[in-house]
Amino acid sequence: MKRCLFLLLSLCSGIMGFSQDTTMTTAAAGTAAATNSQTLPPLKIVKEHYTVSGGILGAWNYNRFRTDGDNPSNIDFDWKSGWSAGLWVNFPLGKVISIEPQAMYSSYPISPKTNTAGILNGDMDYISVPLLVKFHLGPKFAITAGPQFDFLTRVKDDNNSGLDKDDFKKTSTAITGGIEILPHARVVVFARYIHGLTDMNEAQLPGNQNIKFYTQTIQAGLKLRLFGRLVPADSDGDGVIDKEDSCASVPGFARYKGCPIPDTDGDGINDELDKCPTVAGTQKYEGCPIPDRDKDGVNDEEDKCPDTPGLAKYNGCPIPDTDKDGINDEEDKCPNEPGVAKYNGCPIPDKDGDGVNDDEDRCPDIAGPADNGGCPKLETSKFNASNVQFVTGSATLTAAAKKELDKAARILNEQYPQLKMEIAGHTDNTGKADKNMTLSQKRADAVKAYLVKKKVDESRLTATGYGQEQPIADNATKEGKAQNRRVEFKVSQ
Repeated sequence: MKRCLFLLLSLCSGIMGFSQDTTMTTAAAGTAAATNSQTLPPLKIVKEHYTVSGGILGAWNYNRFRTDGDNPSNIDFDWKSGWSAGLWVNFPLGKVISIEPQAMYSSYPISPKTNTAGILNGDMDYISVPLLVKFHLGPKFAITAGPQFDFLTRVKDDNNSGLDKDDFKKTSTAITGGIEILPHARVVVFARYIHGLTDMNEAQLPGNQNIKFYTQTIQAGLKLRLFGRLVPADSDGDGVIDKEDSCASVPGFARYKGCPIPDTDGDGINDELDKCPTVAGTQKYEGCPIPDRDKDGVNDEEDKCPDTPGLAKYNGCPIPDTDKDGINDEEDKCPNEPGVAKYNGCPIPDKDGDGVNDDEDRCPDIAGPADNGGCPKLETSKFNASNVQFVTGSATLTAAAKKELDKAARILNEQYPQLKMEIAGHTDNTGKADKNMTLSQKRADAVKAYLVKKKVDESRLTATGYGQEQPIADNATKEGKAQNRRVEFKVSQ
């Protein structure tokens, strides 16, 4: 029996310590379980509890006296059955721990194994007052432990030994520990062990003056709850009972059926504080995304040009235009030199390198000064087109004219091999204008034909007759008319 008492006390102490541990958070419990896979998961803390409640109880007692001290007569006692009945009241201190005082009338039969003179063989009646601390380890299980105070009310001696109430201690103490099954039910099953601490012997037995008697009881019974209100379960302690709580294990709010304030966009900022509840954002912007003022897809914190649309590859700035020609570097084939769109951002070309760009150069393949449209100036001193004369009234070249055209052909072939020329024929105002126009054209064609004959590429030559329309002198004089009858060479390209 001593071994049973030791084990019971150890169990009560261990479970009390465990009950304290169950107050740690679920996360901590999970971590502890993960640390040691052999550790059993913690028992589930009770989710519902009563307010102050109480009722009646009845129990079967299995008890005896145990002896200690000098016992030369080897006095010993049998286990006998008795009973208890009384009242109980429970005061909850939370969901796990409660205090429960009880008051019982108990009958303990005493029976020595041998009929020894001066030893009680009968019944002892007590008023027993256990003061129990109850640890609720689940809806179906609790443990109890605490002191018990017993007050002797009657002694009945069937052995005619002459012993009465005065031969025993009137008050005694014990410790008790046990379990309860279905502690929240209307009818509760309980069992406990009661270990007396007070020597009950007041009589001086001959030859056994130092013997000590202690009560020892195993008790089992039923408790009937007569009053008390069951507080519905609220596992997460948020004030919303579990049966109405859609998130029973997570504290929340009644307006969200016991769940936390939602975070629709999952950005860690609840919808009540989130100014953009459906779009993920940051705390800095009250749940809204980092702004993008220029709407270029690069947020303002990463955008080096937050007010001008740009590209991510340029940190939110537009594609650069290094040469400031209005054509961005990705489309500009000459990004470091200003140009025009027509030439993909490059300058207008100048093939002949004369400083006159090709768009303005009348002779883009032949260098010439700007004041001559990019074309070379003919050195008229090398040949004189005015010496190109014709037989009167015809388009037949004179010998002198041919000699002058030979000189012109050499100059065109050798010095200006790419130059294009217009051969312009002119007349004075003698005769009819239409005949003069025809004559000037024939004379221009004759000059062209002669130059082609002298190996000047025909594609370089254009013959045009202007008749009497472009005089350079006064047709009223003989000298003026002579000047107006002429052939001119003009650079066309």
